[in-house]
Formats: sequence, C-alpha cells, structure tokens
Amino acid sequence: MEQSWLIRDARIADAGRLRELGVAGWETTYAGFLRPENRRAYLAGPFWSVERLRALIAAHDCSTLVAETNDHVAGLLTLEPHPSGAIELTRFYVDPDERGRGLGAALWRHALAGRDAGDTPTILVNVFGDNHDGRRFYERLGFTLCEETTTTVGDQTVYDVWYRLVIDA
Repeated sequence: MEQSWLIRDARIADAGRLRELGVAGWETTYAGFLRPENRRAYLAGPFWSVERLRALIAAHDCSTLVAETNDHVAGLLTLEPHPSGAIELTRFYVDPDERGRGLGAALWRHALAGRDAGDTPTILVNVFGDNHDGRRFYERLGFTLCEETTTTVGDQTVYDVWYRLVIDA
C-alpha cells in the first residue's frame, strides 16, 4: 500500500529545509565516490545556498515541489529551463529516512501531472555515473542514457551521465 504525502509547491520558508535535504542527500548518496572535502566545498557553493533555493522557489520559469509527511518536508524536486530548450530536473532528493517508500515516485508523478500541454516534451537530468541507485531510479521512470562524460567536483574528476525523457503529448 502506497503511503500518502502532501505534495505542494515549495514556499520561501522551505528553503532552509531544502538545503538540509540536499546536504543529507549528498552525504549519504555520494560518500562512496566523492571525498568529504569535495562534498563540503560543493555544498558550500551557490547551487545549495538558501539564497539560490529561495530564488528558484520564486522564479516563474522554474518549478519547486516538496513532499510533506507528518507536517515535515521529506522530499524536493526542482525543474529549471535548460539552455537547449528542454527542462532540466536539477534537484531530486528524499530524506534518507523516507527512501524506499514511494515518496520519490509520487513526487515525480505530481511534477508530470502539473505540466502544461505547451511545455517542452524533453526533460534532462544529470547524474553522477557512480550513483547506481539514482541511475536505476531514473531508468525506472523512463529516462534513457543520452551522454556519458566527466565533471569536476573540487579536485576530483568523476564519471558523469545525462539522461533524457521525452514525454508523449
């Protein structure tokens, strides 16, 4: 039986909690292949800053959704315009204590249901190649691998992949 969550648009007041979820996600998901100093340096940068998260929540061309359980934000998802004209899924994190219960899939279904008919049909997501759980999750959602590359995090070069999902109109 699937648990139910309240899925809603994020509020400016949620930004601090969204950062906490991002930090928890990075520390639990990437610890096996990103050194601690590189995780800390990235998390201290602009991508996970409360100011950046507030700006995303307020932006009209972005979508920031949260999932609540027991009045506690337990998951987040952000969609932003990509320079290619596609939409990029830039952040998708679930509280480590809530993983494996269907919250991520429910959040994703809600995000897709909220799309307008005129939205671009292509969604991209960038995943560390060594994030095997994340890759399997996106593949279950229907994303297909479209590019393999590397990226730099701190002083590490890591395997990096891009996935694409084309949504039928």
